[in-house]
Amino acid sequence: MNISECTHIVTTEASAKKNLKKINRARELESCEIVNIDWLIKKIKKHIPEDEQIKIFKREKDEDVKPKGGKRQRDPSDNEGNTSKKTKDEERINRKRLIDLVDDKYPTSDGTVSVYQDDAGLIWDATLVKIDVKKQVEVLRIQVVRHHKSQMFHTWDSQYPFGSPKKSDIKAILGTLNSAKSTFAEEFKSFSGLAWEDRHAPPPSKGKGWFFLEMHHREAPIITSKISPLPVGVENVLKLIFTSGSLKQYVTCLNSLGRGVFLGAKMEKKKLLLGTAVLGKLMELTNPQLALGDHSKAKKRLCEIYKSLILTNGTLSDINDIVRQELESLDLLLKLHDASEILGKKSQSSSLAMGQISQVLGLARMTPVEVISTEFKMLREFIEKSSSPVHPYQFKEIMGIFRLERPGEAERFTQWEKKNLANVGDRRLLWHGSVSSNFAGILSQGLRGDGIVSANGKQFVRGVFFADISTKSAGYCQEKGEALMLLCEVELGKLSAFSDHFIGRTVHQKWRDAGYIHPSFKGTKVPDVHAGTKASASYPGLYHSEYVARIPAQIRQRYLFHVNIV
Repeated sequence: MNISECTHIVTTEASAKKNLKKINRARELESCEIVNIDWLIKKIKKHIPEDEQIKIFKREKDEDVKPKGGKRQRDPSDNEGNTSKKTKDEERINRKRLIDLVDDKYPTSDGTVSVYQDDAGLIWDATLVKIDVKKQVEVLRIQVVRHHKSQMFHTWDSQYPFGSPKKSDIKAILGTLNSAKSTFAEEFKSFSGLAWEDRHAPPPSKGKGWFFLEMHHREAPIITSKISPLPVGVENVLKLIFTSGSLKQYVTCLNSLGRGVFLGAKMEKKKLLLGTAVLGKLMELTNPQLALGDHSKAKKRLCEIYKSLILTNGTLSDINDIVRQELESLDLLLKLHDASEILGKKSQSSSLAMGQISQVLGLARMTPVEVISTEFKMLREFIEKSSSPVHPYQFKEIMGIFRLERPGEAERFTQWEKKNLANVGDRRLLWHGSVSSNFAGILSQGLRGDGIVSANGKQFVRGVFFADISTKSAGYCQEKGEALMLLCEVELGKLSAFSDHFIGRTVHQKWRDAGYIHPSFKGTKVPDVHAGTKASASYPGLYHSEYVARIPAQIRQRYLFHVNIV
């Protein structure tokens, strides 16, 4: 049924009160009236001959007859939103999301209004930013707002310095959806210089300095207590990561690397979301395939906006790869912010909190390796016998070993390998250690190799560091007691084509095929821990060897070790 072609829609009073797509669509149209069956009967009797009335009523009666053994089929267009059926929970969550999107500057915030979303799923909500002469970020919000009680609409806008607590004193003039959409489009073009349908285009060079931002309003998902319980070992690992102050530790780490990210008693999620959107726009303008032409002035202004919002010192380069790294860092800050909010709920159990955090951050799947299995026995022997007594960090206990599956990592590894077939051929299982709090990022984003989580906040060589001696990597955990380590599959490339190999004075006597640990490792090399080590004069600067993988795609996280270090 195409409601836009109807002059009337006939329904019951009960149906009119429901949130049905065809009813809502009819309310939006000036040319369509909503009427009941009594109105229709009176209209028929008044304008149609009696013999034709009989035919109409008979047809209506036949259509209302229920087929045997079943209920009357519901019109697919009864479903709100997309053409596919939505559950009541999905509709409730989407409605709450649209209510939450109403800017907090809007004078009415009692849940009776929401931002309008059209049938195609487009949300009529625009956020624009610019920087003024005082280097202060100005925000402009334009929204089509729907009033649930009257089912009327209007467009409103609010311009304010970011962080201003002042509410808007706008007086809403309610009207039809079409008039609200028309006003929205006019206002958007007036400020941005772009038509609403061209909102993703680069900003015009002679515009007013406003940038449209694609906002990803990452509200923490509505999570129930019905999350499947995690294995005890996995729960213990997550407690180690997230009760060690991951958010605070990560911000401190970023600052030690010179990023100068804002500190403070409370991390502002709105600021993080806006900063992420600014970086997203900058990514578009620094990608020559997405934005043709010279956008140097626009990129400079966006970097200034980002600096004013997020950084306390330094500047942001507009090089695409640097912007990507910054975007990944801010994305992790957002995830850790969500995790800290979950941990702050005192009313729920720690088990439920860990399950929710795993879901929110999209952590790698951790499957405990059975202690009685041959796989566990081989891995325990490998970590213990690939150690060296010269290191200050030694293993007291292997508390758990977990197979890791990070979404998309295996596929990325395979695709990268296919593109570099001529140079692959030296794949090894190598160790990587890091502070426990860093594993929030490692398990959600992978080993990134941009120096953000390098030891002591120093970046010696761009890439991810590995070792073939387990206790050497244990030193990078920088903590005694419970700690976490990774065993990764790394493609180094023939003649170190994709990596840097710094040979130490002490090296393994020989390497063997890792298929003995698990059949999936056939063709991957691992030190033969039974053959011992030997002296090497190749590189006197290091006691044991180091490997630096340059590209994250050449790395697969295979096992996580939960260890006790003394």
